Amino acid sequence: MNEVKLLLFDLDDTLLHMDDYWGKSMYEAFASFPLTKDIGMERLFPVFMKYDQELHELWMDGTINGKEFRLMRFVKTLGEFGLSVGAEESDAFEQWFRTVRAAYIPHDPHLVERLQQWSKQWSLAILTNGTFRDQHDKLYRMGLGTLFTEDNVFTSEEMGLAKPAREAYLHAAASMACEPDQVLFVGDSWQNDVAGPIAAGMRAIWFNRGGKELPPAEVTPEAVIRGLDELESYMKERWR
Repeated sequence: MNEVKLLLFDLDDTLLHMDDYWGKSMYEAFASFPLTKDIGMERLFPVFMKYDQELHELWMDGTINGKEFRLMRFVKTLGEFGLSVGAEESDAFEQWFRTVRAAYIPHDPHLVERLQQWSKQWSLAILTNGTFRDQHDKLYRMGLGTLFTEDNVFTSEEMGLAKPAREAYLHAAASMACEPDQVLFVGDSWQNDVAGPIAAGMRAIWFNRGGKELPPAEVTPEAVIRGLDELESYMKERWR
C-alpha cells in the first residue's frame, strides 16, 4: 500500500464544529430577519428545527440537493405560520443568515497553524456536501481561505456529486493527482467519511468527537479520534 500523499478532510463537524456557531447564529438570524422577527422565536424555532432534521436526511441521502434543502426548510417553516414564500425570500434569508453567522464562526489560529504545518508534508484538500459559496465563506471566516481554495475544495454543488457516491471521492483524488490508496480521509460521518472513502479505495479516520459506539460494519477505519491532537499524534507515529 502506498504512503499517504493527501489528507482529505470533511468540513462541517470536522474542521468546523457546527455546535460552535450554527444554532446561535441561526436563532439570531430568524429573530432579526424582517419577515420572521415578529413571529416569536419560542414558536418559530422548534418548527424550523423539526424541518431542518427531516429535510437534512433527504439531503444526505441525495434525494434533494443543498439548495433545495434550504429552500424547502424555509418555505415549510414559514408556511406553518401562514406565510407564503418562495425562492426569492429564501435566498434573502440565507444572505441575512451568512451575514449574522460571520461573527460566530471561530477563527482558531492554532488550527490554521497546524494545517499549515501539515501542508508542508502532505497535500491537503476538502470534500464536502454543500454549496460552493457557503463552504468557501466558512473557510474564509476560519482564516483558511488561502490554504483551501477552488483548487483543493470539492463541494457537492460544484461536482454534481455528493458523498457517499464513489465518484465524488475518486474525483477529488484524481483532481489532486493521487491514487485512492494514497488518500487518508478524515471526517465525522460514518457513512460519508468512513464507509464511503474506504469503498472508493481510500483509507479513513473517523472523527468521533462525541464518543459514539463503533457501528457494526464490514469496514474498519485506520483510527478513531476525538480531536485533531489525536490525528497529529497518529500521523507522527504512523507516517513520519
